[in-house]
Amino acid sequence: MKNISNLWVIIPIYNEALNIKSVIKEWSEALDLLEIKSTLCLLNDGSKDNSLEVLKELESQYSNIIIIDKSNTGHGQTCLLGYKYALEKGADYVLQIDSDGQCDPIYFKNFIPFIEPTKSVYGYRYKREDGGHRHFISFFVPIFTFLSTGFWVKDPNVPYRVIPKSILEKFVYEIPNDFILVNILVSVCCKKYATIKWVPIIFRDRKLGTPSVKNFKFVNHAFKLVSQLNSFIKKIK
Repeated sequence: MKNISNLWVIIPIYNEALNIKSVIKEWSEALDLLEIKSTLCLLNDGSKDNSLEVLKELESQYSNIIIIDKSNTGHGQTCLLGYKYALEKGADYVLQIDSDGQCDPIYFKNFIPFIEPTKSVYGYRYKREDGGHRHFISFFVPIFTFLSTGFWVKDPNVPYRVIPKSILEKFVYEIPNDFILVNILVSVCCKKYATIKWVPIIFRDRKLGTPSVKNFKFVNHAFKLVSQLNSFIKKIK
């Protein structure tokens, strides 16, 4: 098995008390099976349910868990905080997944051959089991991103991604703390500074709970996102 050192798994969490135990269990087992030593960084983004309680229980069961409890800033900014923290703690690679169980670890073995310091590896959701409206978003967002930045990214908002330290360091500290939909910007930057290898994945439907990110947010934030993407890309060109 390819040696992957200092892998940090960034998992933003908001009101996922019903799902997070099974997510940690299946990902821990998958990474152990692949003989990959990892740190699971669980970021509680101001959950209003008992997610933090569950995380503390998990912390007592797994030796490689780090919990960050923070006020609510949204999914993207929480991921950004996780990236920065991982880099500060010496991560060589950052794997970002969601806490709702939609990111199936079965596909991670297909990522491994392509993980290297000069390339990001992203999942491409060729099939989504979470509803037709989500298919529409997956179709629309790459077009929207290309028109805003000039960079074609196949699935810019996918949460299943591995980014090496050498690429993250080029831009992660420049992203402002008011940027919406950070995941899209991170994908554009990964495309700008290196190549992205795309690995086909099936995105599962969540088993329990309801999604915290509503579809209409993409529409409501569209014009602001265009402006922010344009400004940031011009700044780093």
